[in-house]
Amino acid sequence: MVFDTLVRGGILLDGTGGEPLGADVGIRGDTIQAIGALDGAEAARVLDAAGLAVAPGFIDIHAHGDLFPLLAPGAPARLHDGVTTEVLGNCGESPFPQSPAMLAERAESSERHGITVDWTTLDDYARRHDAARPGINRACLVGHGNIRQAVLGEADRAATEAELAAMRREVEAALDAGAFGLSSGLYYTPGMFARPGELDALCEPVARRGALYASHIRNEGDAIEEAIEEFVAVARHTGARCRQRALRLQLSHVKVSGRANWVKADRVIERLHAVRAEGIDIACDRYPYIASSTSLSSQVPGWAREGGRPRMLERLANPADRARMLEALAADFPTDDDWQALRIADPACDEWRRAEGCSLHDLAAQAGKPPAELLLDLLLASKGRASIVHFTMCEDNLAKWLRLPLVAIGSDSSSRSIVGPTAVGKPHPRSYGTCARVLGRYVRGLGILSLPEAVRRMTGLPASRLGLKRRGILRAGAAADITVFDPATIADRATYEVPQQYSVGVRFVLVNGTLAIEDGELTGNRAGRFLRRGIE
Repeated sequence: MVFDTLVRGGILLDGTGGEPLGADVGIRGDTIQAIGALDGAEAARVLDAAGLAVAPGFIDIHAHGDLFPLLAPGAPARLHDGVTTEVLGNCGESPFPQSPAMLAERAESSERHGITVDWTTLDDYARRHDAARPGINRACLVGHGNIRQAVLGEADRAATEAELAAMRREVEAALDAGAFGLSSGLYYTPGMFARPGELDALCEPVARRGALYASHIRNEGDAIEEAIEEFVAVARHTGARCRQRALRLQLSHVKVSGRANWVKADRVIERLHAVRAEGIDIACDRYPYIASSTSLSSQVPGWAREGGRPRMLERLANPADRARMLEALAADFPTDDDWQALRIADPACDEWRRAEGCSLHDLAAQAGKPPAELLLDLLLASKGRASIVHFTMCEDNLAKWLRLPLVAIGSDSSSRSIVGPTAVGKPHPRSYGTCARVLGRYVRGLGILSLPEAVRRMTGLPASRLGLKRRGILRAGAAADITVFDPATIADRATYEVPQQYSVGVRFVLVNGTLAIEDGELTGNRAGRFLRRGIE
């Protein structure tokens, strides 16, 4: 047998969670042709994997960012972390659809980054993505927030029947073009304005096509149990209407936020098991950190954000509205510890650059003013674009989530580089080290997961949730997305203080049969693709 590439002498972790197996992998073009003892095989390139783990390329089931694939098309942080495919469009926010009003809102961001945002549909974005010669593959969900904004704007009201029909047509168009499902972000505007029944209607075409519904649920703290019931109810309602197909659910970045709520983790786990026992197809994803990261604007009440960013900025400058926001923030952050837990990731304006990595508590002490006042000052100065890292979780609960067989690994982050426009600020280290952290800390260090099971959570499990048939499993006929790593040395290096550091221990990465990392270094080859549901 003659191959283009032969991965010889490695220990195969095939993505199913089964026992490791010593075998070679023969690749021709972008496809795995053979797996086994290929002693007599010849190849144009032989990769020595002796003592190394050979796995399917890791699949980041929960990623973000429509501009980041264009700003850092080589995806170096993802490749050094072993990722060959990431899923965009989570938490209700996707690159498409975009209305003329949404494109106008993006104009300032486009100018700042030197990228013209002119795409409106999945097809448009896919063309822009592939024209940038991406380093990894990307799949995409369509965001409920985008759809609602395109049809209703950012109004806090129920959709009319005509508007529901228009939103449903947008869902159908995206699914038919290749989106892997629908996502919602009920914690964010405009998703939080959805009334009961809206997601039921929009998820019917998702269920009928066997696609996925992923949600950042409405509350992950005080009312988490109620929010989970709201999420599960969508599957019950659509199941009653679509008797041939049950809706498949993906609970995004499963967590319990806030010290007072940490005791609820066991009840949440029991409820998830009960929902599955009921016959509802539910799974989750999670990142291996105890801090979240999001927009600073998400900390002010929903009424303050209604109407979009321009209206929020007007309210920030209005004394009466500002007083109401301060009152709400005082209730949400009652102690110094609460403010200490909230750090600035990117102030998004030069005048506040000194605030990177600092807590609101410490910044306020330096400025001699209340933290809530400082938060609103920064929000106004950054035009609503500042971002935060928020320490709201605990390590014990993280271990519980990671032990759950139904929890896939997702970074909840954007693809970055350690140089250029995506390296700005002090972003959450999960952008650089998620997969390596699981394998280094939670497998090798703490023994929370076995090595085969950890690989399954990053390969076979996310592939099965998305319906990817040719990725996530090592077998003949599969796409040649392969990650070869050293189980003894793989580790994340990114920290909250210095996040711009690539992971170590990933020796080889092939994307669609093309070598993207060789001996731990980027090759410069970029063979990623925009994937469509049913077309890989």
